[in-house]
Amino acid sequence: MSNTEHRDAAASLSGYRKVQDAARRTLDDIVRFIAPGVSEIDLVRQCDALQRAAGVDDYWYRALPALVLAGEHTCLAISREAYVPDNAPLKHHDVLTIDLNPAMNGYCGDLARTYFIEDGQVRRAPHRDDEFLAGAHAQASLHALLRRVATPDLRFDELYAMVKDATDRLECELLDYLGHSVQADMSALDFIAPNITRTLGEAGLFTLEPQIRVKGGRHGFKHENIYYFSGAVLHEL
Repeated sequence: MSNTEHRDAAASLSGYRKVQDAARRTLDDIVRFIAPGVSEIDLVRQCDALQRAAGVDDYWYRALPALVLAGEHTCLAISREAYVPDNAPLKHHDVLTIDLNPAMNGYCGDLARTYFIEDGQVRRAPHRDDEFLAGAHAQASLHALLRRVATPDLRFDELYAMVKDATDRLECELLDYLGHSVQADMSALDFIAPNITRTLGEAGLFTLEPQIRVKGGRHGFKHENIYYFSGAVLHEL
């Protein structure tokens, strides 16, 4: 790679990091607005305000500021259904997922987290609910698996098979796609799915975002990061 190509790659990565950092700040700051009685609609509006304040100027997925799902809505596969945020209030014992898809100066970000409400207390990690604990453990395990097995030559379909097998062993089920490439044209994504032979290294940037449900459970759980390689070393953006 020439010096010019190195500079261009570094500038591109910097652009993606800025928009992803804006998403990360939003998902940190949104905690103070999550409470019993607040609705999905309320939180979509607040996510929009927080992202705009952080410099976000567009949203690449259906022009939506956020996909906020609460309670049993967390099991909805939004890639296959229209998203209409609900005005029902959050309960004193509830679960919530928020998925952001911001853009800034033409660079796109993608970040999702799960929040837990136990006895009216909002937490980033659950304390005692067995279903919540199992879902959070499974999400952490799947991202840890990626960090163990990922190489630039690993194909999307190979990663899909590994994550699907791990999900089954964790006694969970997949509710939607596992992740996708991240690129300038977000309308032409490659998905982590069977028969997709693009490699992680070829993608450059890619997400892992398994939306899962504990078998027999009532709620979905989601945790999404963008990853990339520097040489043969995997990093979270």
